Parts: sequence; structure tokens; C-alpha cells
Amino acid sequence: MFSKGLSGEARKRVELAIAVAQEKLLATHVDHALDLIALVNEEVSFSNALDIYTRLLRLDEDESANIRTRALAILGEKAEETREWPKDPEPREREEPREPVGRGFFGQIRQRLRGRENEELRRKIELIAARTEVALVRTHVDNALHFVDFLRDKMDDREAVELYLDALDVRDSIAEVVYYFALSRLADQQLPAHGSALGAAREKAGGSRSERASGRLQALE
Repeated sequence: MFSKGLSGEARKRVELAIAVAQEKLLATHVDHALDLIALVNEEVSFSNALDIYTRLLRLDEDESANIRTRALAILGEKAEETREWPKDPEPREREEPREPVGRGFFGQIRQRLRGRENEELRRKIELIAARTEVALVRTHVDNALHFVDFLRDKMDDREAVELYLDALDVRDSIAEVVYYFALSRLADQQLPAHGSALGAAREKAGGSRSERASGRLQALE
């Protein structure tokens, strides 16, 4: 679907760009999954930590399997080097999940964390989930700009960013953020610096630096 209307050469470029993007996203996921495992290793087994990660990030089966395989391979290599093998934490008495979990975005996060009886553990997992989502947005933006570079002579920048979002099937709530961040980065590269026109106008008018700073909002009214 994403290659509709593209020439054979452009399709090959897109396929290469997709492969690079997928590898970067996988690397981002694995890095943060390993962070989660290390964070909760005294309370949650690494296998359960990976299950939690999958649920929090709403990953499909293929994504989950790829991340799990790569993360376990890294853990295995580390264990071989150090001869320190992972141990399951001591079992804890489970508590019933607290209800209600609430509605909207934060309620969904807490629902995905259902069963985490330790409030401090829950807080840490929520924080690492937030940090992971932001890291994934940054990776998506970098990938989208890579698409722009790959396809610069085949389509305009906006179309290349949209193609990336479609090709990687980025969910809507993330796609809009990535789209505007990517275009903002392109604006920084291609347009005069933000506020430069207003600054130049005030320089020409002879205002002082403090006057220029304090008068910016008034000049825009």
C-alpha cells in the first residue's frame, strides 16, 4: 500500500529506509526493556518484566517476540561474561488490584499496570513507561527525517513524513506528534530562525536589547 504510485527505484529506497527504521525502533525498545528489567529485578522476574513492557507499550505479538528475543540474547551474553545468572525474586503475597482505576489516558496506564501491588514499584514502572514513549517519539522523528533524505528527489518533505507514518503503521496518537516534530525540525533547517524577522525589524528601529525582548509580545498583538 505504501509503495503505490512510486517508481521501482523509489520503492527500493523505501524498503531500505523501512529496514533501517525498524532496526532503530527495535534498538530503542530493547534498551528500555532492559532498563525495566534492571529496575524491577528484585521484585519481578525478567520474563514477567518483559510481559509488563509488552502490555504497557501495547505491542503486537511480532514486536513483542522480536524485543524479547533480542533482550534475552543480551541478558544471556552478559550472564555468560559475568557468570552471574538471573534469579527469580522471592514470591510475594499478591494483593487484589485497587478499583476504580479511573478513566482516560491515566486510567488506561493504571489498567495496564493492574496487579502491581507495590505502589513504589508501580510508580517506577509508570515513569519508565513515560520515558520509553518519549524515546520512541524521538526515534520516530529521526526515522521520518531519514525518509525525507532518502526520498528528497522523489517527493516533498511532508509527503515523505506521511509515507513513513503509514509504512510503519504508527498509531494515530503518536503519529500526529511525530508529524509536527519532524516538520518543526525541517523548519529549523530550511527557514530563518524563529523570531529573526521581528528581531531584525526592532534592530532597524533602534530599540535596545531589553526593549526588543520585552516588546515582542506587544509587537505581535
